[in-house]
Order: sequence, then C-alpha cells, then structure tokens
Amino acid sequence: MTKAASPAGRLRRKLTAGALALATAVGVVAASPAYAQDSAGSAGDAPAAAAPAAAPAQLPPGGEDPMGHRNWLRAGCSWDPVQSWVQLCDVWSPSMNRMIKVQVQPARQAGNAGLYLLDGLRARDDWNAWTHDAQAQRTFLWDNLTLVMPVGGQVSFYSNWQRPVDINGQTYNYQWETFLTEELPGYLQNEFGVRRDNNAIAGLSMGGSAAAALAAKHRDQFKQVSVFSGYMNPTAPGMYSMIPLAMFDQCKCDPFAMWGPPGSPDWGANDPLLLADRLRDIPMYLTAGSAIPGQYDQPDSLQAVFNTFNGVVLEGLSRGSTIAFQNTINAEPNQAKFEYRTTGIHGWPYWNDDLMSARLEQILPALKAHAWW
Repeated sequence: MTKAASPAGRLRRKLTAGALALATAVGVVAASPAYAQDSAGSAGDAPAAAAPAAAPAQLPPGGEDPMGHRNWLRAGCSWDPVQSWVQLCDVWSPSMNRMIKVQVQPARQAGNAGLYLLDGLRARDDWNAWTHDAQAQRTFLWDNLTLVMPVGGQVSFYSNWQRPVDINGQTYNYQWETFLTEELPGYLQNEFGVRRDNNAIAGLSMGGSAAAALAAKHRDQFKQVSVFSGYMNPTAPGMYSMIPLAMFDQCKCDPFAMWGPPGSPDWGANDPLLLADRLRDIPMYLTAGSAIPGQYDQPDSLQAVFNTFNGVVLEGLSRGSTIAFQNTINAEPNQAKFEYRTTGIHGWPYWNDDLMSARLEQILPALKAHAWW
C-alpha cells in the first residue's frame, strides 16, 4: 500500500514541476560555478551624533583609515569582525517583537545620507552578505554616507507578511517593510545622524525586487534605487510557481504566508513592474547578466557545475523580468539606467561589480555623499 504524500511533499512536487517547465523554457545550459548563495535576497537635517569628549574605550580590531566620524560605538552596537569601522547593532522592532541585527558603517564625515543594502533569499542570521560575499564596507570606505545592512530575513522579500511563519522550529512574524521604513529610520537618525529623507536603497535578487518595491511605496524616504539581478515582475506567468518553490526549498515553510495565494492583492502590491508609475521620477540603476558563464565562472567540481546551472537559470529569469520592466517604464519619461552584461550568471562577484558602478553612476550624486578632503 502506497503511503500518502505529505502536504509538504505535494507542494514540493507541484512547484518543482512548474520550475522545471520554466527552466526548460529559459533553455540555457552552463558549465561554471559561481552561483553564490542566493536564489529566486521628514525633511530637515537631523543633528549628527556628537563624538564623546574622551577617546573611545575600544577601537575596532584592524580598523582601516580613514577614521573620521567612525571611531566610537553607538548605542546597542559592538565592533563587527568585518572591520572597516562597521558596527553590529541591535535595534528593537515593535512590529516583529524582537531585536533585529543591523550592520552599520557610519558616514566618514558625519554626513546625513544613508544607503540600505538588502540581502538575497538565503539571508543569514549572523551577517549581511554584502559584507562577506561582496565588499560593500570597502567600496564605501572613503565616502560620506552611512551603510545600513539589515541582518536576517531569509525568504522574506523584506515585506510585511500576512501571517507568522515557522522556520526551523522558530516562529517569525515578518514585518520587514514596517521595520525598514518606520522603526529603523528613527534609530539611524538618533545614533548615526541619517536623515529620514536622504536615503538610497539597493539589493540583489530577492533584495533587488524588494528595493524597487520599497522605493516605490516610500518616496519620502528613498531618493535612489539600485536593482541587481532582481525579479521585477513577480506576477508574471510562471513566477507564481518559481518564487514559492525557491522559498520552500530554502525555508521548508509556507511560502503563501507572505502575500497569500497566487493572484492575491499583496502580490501586485509588491510587484515593481506594476509600481512603475511611482518609479519614473527617481534615479534607478538596474543590471542583469546574460546567463552565459563569464569571468567569475570556472567550475572545478560536479557541485560547482550544478550550482552554475542554477545560476544560469536564475539569471535568465532575472534578465527577462528586467527587460519587461524596462519596456514598461520606458513608456513614459523616466530616470532609469539599464546595464546588461554580455556574460555573467546569478552570483556575488557580479553584484559586487554592480554596486561599485552604481556608487559612481547614481548613489553618491543622488545623495550628495562624496567625501570632502
């Protein structure tokens, strides 16, 4: 007698079938490795926090120059092992009823600008991958803006979920949009002098889609947005299967606790393509690879080949949705710039390069955050 499949098993088989069909439609095959660890990631100047009169009791291990406005710990923070004057801070979230860790690199010269960097689908609970799999803290070391890198939130799309979800035996009430747009800004203003209305936001993959949606819905907070290999149309055919599949594969949790069943209003409310009208007058920097393995892709094992194939499929989906978003936003005047790499799959080395390009092209100019000497 055949044992009945569990609900989780039925869900996995159903979603996998959809994913395979869509992957076949993409039609890209590869042999290379670097599918890093992501899938489907008030007006007025606020007074800058004043440095203590006495020298700080503790300096970060191996902290690099320039020191500037960075050499003392803010409330709730400790020096982060990634160095570059990054602090690991605990910030209370009333909406999620727990402390949220945030890695923060203060502005070098007490500037009031902030850059939020959002992680991918496999976001960890100990650090934001922008500090380990990329080198954001080194990229902006000389600049006069505060890096804001929230830690945690795997599979969350940095949105407010409809109901709590169980992940590895722990219940989370994901309310990331509320945290990032209502709770965290007050802390950043008080402790780091970041103005509530002088921020940019960037992200890769899951975080890229979220960055665009948050920028569209919170124009009073964000003045520029960068999207690297994002999924810019989650309500497109096939994505109702692909996104829940990727989420379930990562968390073994109920993906529909996020925005409800496919077709529910919250799916559209978090779809950047459907929010394009709200994004036309904000500088945007969007990138996607060709899904052809490039300079960072040199597989040296069967696992690496498998990872590269995943990265190829995911980047193909990203490129397609980015093109669809471009076609939509270009229907009227806008400030979006699109960069399509001739090679490159879904991987961190490419996103690190993308961030360095976005820094000079749009982020620093939009926030007036260049360092002065």
